[in-house]
Amino acid sequence: MSNEIILEDFANPLHEWTSLNDPVMGGQSYSTISIKDDVGVFDGEVVDVSFLKAPGFITMRGEGNYADVSSCDHLRMTARASEAYDGYRISFGRKIEPGSPFPRGFKADFKSPLGTEMVNIDIPFTDFTVNWDGKTGDAITTCEEDASFCPDTETLQNMHTISVWGEGVDGKVKLEVASIKGIGCTADGTSPAAEGTSPAATTTNTHSSTTTLSPSFFIGVAVAAFFGAVVSGLFAAVKHNYKSLNEADESATMTTPKADIV
Repeated sequence: MSNEIILEDFANPLHEWTSLNDPVMGGQSYSTISIKDDVGVFDGEVVDVSFLKAPGFITMRGEGNYADVSSCDHLRMTARASEAYDGYRISFGRKIEPGSPFPRGFKADFKSPLGTEMVNIDIPFTDFTVNWDGKTGDAITTCEEDASFCPDTETLQNMHTISVWGEGVDGKVKLEVASIKGIGCTADGTSPAAEGTSPAATTTNTHSSTTTLSPSFFIGVAVAAFFGAVVSGLFAAVKHNYKSLNEADESATMTTPKADIV
């Protein structure tokens, strides 16, 4: 369709996909990525970090150059879930929030209903924000509340990285993704989504934020309790897990090889 731009089609993958999982304080969340029967399979479990008894995270992450979707107003993921899970998020890009030392990208929540049929999960680009909490993954300031946190044109022209997350909620994850696209794209190249324009039309799926704290928050608390005066330095180290997700710093994360094509 003329108003769609393919970012990834797992029937003919354009990018390498890997899993990146929580590395902190004995984190035991795990995931695998494979490509089977023309879908990308994100399979794993988010479990408590044993020391902190707080949920970790897993990600399915694609690296490379992506098509220009700066003229589009929604991200569409065509997928199906065979496990009930409430902690799905998706992020893209390497944008650095003002005041943050690490590349973070833009993040939004989404829901994937259970079933055997593929469904379109449409997320307006105005649902994404770069101002999200490094401790929980939740939005602090939304794009609608402050346009400076909306996806920018440069990022939408080439996202460089897209990550599907299971984060901050314990549970098994099995998500099969057929494709990821930009939709609502205009022929004249104008960008209704970027840089703080009004939100687009109602989405195929509703999405809601989760409030369960991820391991990073509890690590900050634990560090404060044990190390007091040096908490700021150690807390920065804890937040390195987000730096790792955006810079593929394999030394700070548990990784698996790129997706096996079956």
